Amino acid sequence: MGSPSPVPSLNTALIARLRADLAAATWTVEHMDTLLSEAARAALMRDQRVPALVELRSPEVPAEEANAALLTRLFILGSVETGEAIAAALPTLGVEGALELGILLPVDSAAGNGGLVDADSGDLAYRAAFDLRPHSATLPAAEAFAPDGNPDDRQEHHWWVLSDLGEVTTGQPLHPDHVLGIGGATMSLLALTMRAPVSRALDIGTGCGIQALYLATHAQQVVATDLSARACAITSFNAALNDVRIDVRQGSLFEPVAGECFDLIVSNPPFVITPDSLRQGGLLEYRDGGMERDSLIGAIIHQAPEHLNAGGALQMLGNWEIPADHDPETEWQARMEGWLEGLNVDTWVLQRDILDPTQYVEMWIRDSGGTLVPRDEVEATYEAWISDFAQAGVGAIGMGSLAMRARSEENASDAAASASSGRVYSYVPDGHAPTGRDVALALEHLTLPEDVWESTLRCAPDVTEERHFTPGIPDPKALILHQGGGMGRSIRVGSATSAFVGACDGELQAGQIVTALSVLMDVDAQAVREEIASILPELLRAGMLTRS
Repeated sequence: MGSPSPVPSLNTALIARLRADLAAATWTVEHMDTLLSEAARAALMRDQRVPALVELRSPEVPAEEANAALLTRLFILGSVETGEAIAAALPTLGVEGALELGILLPVDSAAGNGGLVDADSGDLAYRAAFDLRPHSATLPAAEAFAPDGNPDDRQEHHWWVLSDLGEVTTGQPLHPDHVLGIGGATMSLLALTMRAPVSRALDIGTGCGIQALYLATHAQQVVATDLSARACAITSFNAALNDVRIDVRQGSLFEPVAGECFDLIVSNPPFVITPDSLRQGGLLEYRDGGMERDSLIGAIIHQAPEHLNAGGALQMLGNWEIPADHDPETEWQARMEGWLEGLNVDTWVLQRDILDPTQYVEMWIRDSGGTLVPRDEVEATYEAWISDFAQAGVGAIGMGSLAMRARSEENASDAAASASSGRVYSYVPDGHAPTGRDVALALEHLTLPEDVWESTLRCAPDVTEERHFTPGIPDPKALILHQGGGMGRSIRVGSATSAFVGACDGELQAGQIVTALSVLMDVDAQAVREEIASILPELLRAGMLTRS
């Protein structure tokens, strides 16, 4: 067996020294970008560290950049460095302090001299025990949500985030208790989370704690939970490193917050669908919740409403199985329908990707360092995995996000009758990934507002129209509205809806426009209204039309 995974110390005095040294080195995302060429940064995006190492080891690196270059080599690129160089970059913490914090490890053997980089000087070699890197975010300022605030007001935030080293750096498969850093899925959830100020927020399956750090920018109190003891320790470390208050609790899903309610819950849960046969070799905690098939997503959906205040929201990523006899583009929502049945919530489920079982398995084999495992082991895993999907009758796996908002208690009595009207399932494989604004807009317009025909609407300035004609026929065969901003949606509409959208300039009420169009088109007003009403909620959710 290998050595146990390291756990960072929560010595707040030493963490404060580390924070001071990182700040003194101006070790920020922006500074790192100036240290590396565009080619080296692009190589890092392809999981290739050599170009960056070559540039940061160059004697041409200016003396004033030496500390930031050393920190990047050590904590991000996984290089072995001398104690003298590390001490220069961390003058307040020092090598001994870094060792005590558990973020630095002595190298057992370097060049055959028992850890000595330079036998004459007796200087020891060290490597990082964790990945540590700067992270920045531009988020809405609190003032943006004031009644007279500017929604475009933004605020810069800068953090340092500790997580486990990846297999690209270590050259080894991930440990079962691996704690992920900031990956693509993490960034997706960070982007689509609504950022309005709230009183209490909860991060389920916090991992390294980056979601909780973001929540702390707009929540008065943040609670973060994780089944993994190491994840809880790393989140606590990151909270202390960035001088942010986060209440970290270990436990499964909502168990650590029994009886408590929140205004916002976010989760990037360990949702990977893993056969029981593959768990015998160890559970990858960061991606497998240990539940049967995709039931972890259902468990969160079922339990979340009892932990939401009225008007509170759950936002999460997930994937779900699609039966082989269902069309994955038009009949994918069956699992969600079962999970949401009877819940007093409004919900928008967005499917962004569809993978067949072979694509799904290949993706997660690569994710866990499959290229570093013997071929026969990889193929045995592959066979067991796709056989499990076949036996379960799974034809595809949908991947995307869910946003749920709790209704008020007074609406609970008629929840069963109105539940389906408050659920929208959108398959949007193209366009831009949704932002928090897109999610808030979608939740606001799941159904057609009762007063919409008495409202004034305005067409967004980034909306354009595409028309398809059959040669020799004067009327268009198809009309498609395209959105430049937002999610970049393309929505097919009828001729009456096209004219309606074009007339929405914030002056006339929607009902008045319908009446005028019925006269101009010589069509019954009710028919015009019905055509527009069938697509109007989608146009409002997309932001192509806004209420004045």
